[in-house]
Amino acid sequence: MAVAFLLLSVLLLGFVGLGMDVGRLYVSKSELQNAADSCALSAAAALTGANVDQLVAAEDFGIAAAIRHRVGMQAQQVSVAKDQDITFSDALDGSYRTRSAAAGDELKMRFARCTVEEANVPTLLLQVLTLIDGKSTGPTTVRATAVASLQPSISNCALPLAICKKPGSAAPNFGYVQGEWLTGRFDPPSNLTGKFKWVKFPGFERTPDLAGLIGGSGQCDLSSTTTLEPSTGAINSLVDVWNWRFGVKKMSGAPAGAFVPDLTGYAYTAANWPSKFGAFDDFKAQRAVNTPWNGLPDLGGGWSASNTSVHGAGGDRRLVVGPIVDCEPWETGGTSSQAILGWACYLMLNPVANPNEEMGLEYRGSADDIESGCVTSGAPGGPAAGGPKVPGLVL
Repeated sequence: MAVAFLLLSVLLLGFVGLGMDVGRLYVSKSELQNAADSCALSAAAALTGANVDQLVAAEDFGIAAAIRHRVGMQAQQVSVAKDQDITFSDALDGSYRTRSAAAGDELKMRFARCTVEEANVPTLLLQVLTLIDGKSTGPTTVRATAVASLQPSISNCALPLAICKKPGSAAPNFGYVQGEWLTGRFDPPSNLTGKFKWVKFPGFERTPDLAGLIGGSGQCDLSSTTTLEPSTGAINSLVDVWNWRFGVKKMSGAPAGAFVPDLTGYAYTAANWPSKFGAFDDFKAQRAVNTPWNGLPDLGGGWSASNTSVHGAGGDRRLVVGPIVDCEPWETGGTSSQAILGWACYLMLNPVANPNEEMGLEYRGSADDIESGCVTSGAPGGPAAGGPKVPGLVL
């Protein structure tokens, strides 16, 4: 009886130890997987192909997201080693390389993989069993890996600036070619007769609402929006927040740091880009060194440019997503709702001094084309989705 009791006690203790080990490993794996997922998603957001330093940004984004998590039953911060734990590839099943190993191929990288681990995780039962065999084993190491890339979205963040389809054109580019310049103005009714129009997003119909969208990330809940109306009111105040994306600030306006500028404020007009076509590659080069606004066009007095350090701390603010609509009914004064035909990616070319001056855009392609350079925030929808690219887990 005593022997049976002892054997049963050992068995019960074994089950207790097994339960503790399994529970501990499960918690560790869950904590690490959350960190790896966040790391990969944040890193993938930088892989737009529009920034030669995108791997530096991707690694910084990934590390910043990962170290917000804790492991060891929430006892310690996740650790991510630079140029080691975050790797990149141009294909899901391709060879993954560290940031430094991918030098020269930075713009080809489309997938980010994050690997995080927790060392010295105690396993009580395993250590007891190995001691019975006369062996010795120490704590184990738990790892988690996640891979993310930019995927088509079912919802996204966009600016209320619609590209007008050309007559007789069709998807995906609606008559435009990549690199083509478009011009327009802020002031009504001029903003209804150019190649792009200001439109009303649901819940953001007033001018202050539009200013908030341009100064922020745009409207990020458009999954159920299928039609749009033109914005016909006076929108003079939009000039300030538009210019801030170039790091150009009105001296009497918002304080420094009120809005985030792009990584470069370098502007393009016919004066420094006579071809008026295809400035994107030069834009990427200017981003690489955080070039401030170059004084084009001449805005007169009252405006100042941000310096290189401010742009260095900036973000992706001039490659933006906007809807594509048929504007023809609006050009004769109509204000009827028009269907959203698609989503375009465009590059903001220049700041303006007032609503009567021409503002320029460069068409980069359909926003669901990774080569366009656009990425927004939103919900990924899989291969069948047709929205702009957003970060999504693929492994």
